[in-house]
Amino acid sequence: MKTNRVIIILLLIFLTINYSCKKEKSPLNYSLDDVFSNAGQIKNLRCLIVYKDNHIIKEKYFHPGDSLAAFDVRSVTKSVISTLTGIAIDKGYIQSEDQTIGGCLQPLVGTIDSIKANIKIRDLLSMTCGISGNDLISISRMTDWLNAPNQITFILNSPMDSKPGQVFTYNNDAPHLMSAILTEVTEMSTFQFAKKYLFQPLGIKDHYWLTDKQGIYNGAAGINLTPYDMLKLGQLYLNKGVYNGVRVVSEEWINKASTFKITTNNAEDFGPGYGYFWWVGNKESHSYFFANGYGGQFIVVVPDLKLIVVTTNNWVNVLGQTAAGQQWYDTLDMIINKIIPLYD
Repeated sequence: MKTNRVIIILLLIFLTINYSCKKEKSPLNYSLDDVFSNAGQIKNLRCLIVYKDNHIIKEKYFHPGDSLAAFDVRSVTKSVISTLTGIAIDKGYIQSEDQTIGGCLQPLVGTIDSIKANIKIRDLLSMTCGISGNDLISISRMTDWLNAPNQITFILNSPMDSKPGQVFTYNNDAPHLMSAILTEVTEMSTFQFAKKYLFQPLGIKDHYWLTDKQGIYNGAAGINLTPYDMLKLGQLYLNKGVYNGVRVVSEEWINKASTFKITTNNAEDFGPGYGYFWWVGNKESHSYFFANGYGGQFIVVVPDLKLIVVTTNNWVNVLGQTAAGQQWYDTLDMIINKIIPLYD
């Protein structure tokens, strides 16, 4: 009898725990249709695409925008540069991300001081190159950079704030140096290299891409992509470097680029970590990574849910960084806190 009572008590404890665990996650009181209906409240939202399990579940275009309209997606450009770097390593143009940048850039600018010459490519990709200037805090340096007679020498003549590889500082110098390196080592412009090894395999048509005064394609911003182009880049990462059955970039690179390399110290909401020109984070038990452009341009990939969310927002003529920052926040908040939980 005593044994039976013990068994009954243990069974009741188990059932109580099991019931409590099930009660922890209450059903959501909204649907994906509700999210799309409310998305229009984001004043400058141009598009919202939700892709899951190999097909588009729902898409909508707001204001001036459609699936085939190319648009300057700002710092999403950086994630394109990351992908091109991986391809360049795969094809032997770059030894590895441990290669130093001095030998790559000296033919372009001549002598480089020893500290900058020993910056590694991984330091550029992870925003830890140590060159001064935080472009999340101030846009004045970006203006100075644009007005400089030579953008590469402007960067290389800038002071150092920290030793390479140690401190995350978000700036546009690192990806632009990476674009210059790609130009030098491949003997092709960044756009030509992208067209041959990335855009053509993904079926991305030629679009405008901003260059600096020396004709080097801007590695930080300025590429024009359609929402479907952005989705294709997300699919490439979700499928570990394969698109439509064709290997475009190695799985090893996809894993390196899209996983945590350094803390951002929460420099941006929802992006506590950084990979190689991709922001990384977690929503409860789900890891995600995202390409992130000024004013709300996003490719958010949630691998374990086989989920991709793409958005663009109008940022041109949006008055002030506060307004642009608010629509950026509202858009990413919708993705992370409204869309991802629908598939948890």
